[in-house]
Amino acid sequence: MYVGMAVSIAQDAVELFLRAVMKDRPVVGRKIPDDFVQCMDYIDSAASQDTNQHVPFRAKLIDLNKARVNFKHYGLIPNRTDARRLLGYVADFFEEASWQYFNIRFSDISASDLVMSNGVRERLKRAEQALRDEELEQCLGYSAEAVDVATKELIQPLNRRSHWAGMSFSMGGTDLLGRRFFDDLERYVYGVVSDSDRMALMLALSVNLNDLARFEKVAPFVTQMLAGNYTWQRMNDPTGLTASDAAFAVNFATKFALSAQGRLSSADAD
Repeated sequence: MYVGMAVSIAQDAVELFLRAVMKDRPVVGRKIPDDFVQCMDYIDSAASQDTNQHVPFRAKLIDLNKARVNFKHYGLIPNRTDARRLLGYVADFFEEASWQYFNIRFSDISASDLVMSNGVRERLKRAEQALRDEELEQCLGYSAEAVDVATKELIQPLNRRSHWAGMSFSMGGTDLLGRRFFDDLERYVYGVVSDSDRMALMLALSVNLNDLARFEKVAPFVTQMLAGNYTWQRMNDPTGLTASDAAFAVNFATKFALSAQGRLSSADAD
């Protein structure tokens, strides 16, 4: 059964892609069709005589669709060899069609593309690239930055700092040392409030505390400087970290960013 499901899901993925292409390149006066093969006809028609923009691997995709119809409507399950062959067609199609229609490598597409914040998305992309390049510390660092930026973007509208910024210390003839004391005090109090907000945010977003604990264990501690750049600091020995830890960090940071984005969008709507 799972072999037939794999083929069916693969066909669904291809059809969703074809529909994205049709929406991107509509044909005036023509309705987007429901039939899979007609979707390919629609795209080829929009490309007119430019055969380079016709749907690639068309015959192979028709074979894929036939297998899906046979499984869904007639209960005919493809054998594993045929299923692997069909899934290979799908992989080849996405690699070629993504570049052909959207000038994007399919292997570069990830859930991070759904993140609207430029600052967060850029850091997630850097983390993903570092993971592919097996630069684990870079991957973990950028993942930590992404979480920090997403957190600040969600907390910032609350403007918690305004309470402390509005406090006026009457220092009169206080010397430079005294002013530094009050500056340090304000930074300390703001830091405590920010940490409290951060933990409250984690709980509000229903972040899995075990995942959070693992992320904080593998990711470096990040500090944003006045110029906007970040510094990374290790609180533990990184020698035991693995590619699995780095992949987990990217995944955690991406899910957290999307969850924070969803909550921020809801707040904007309200």
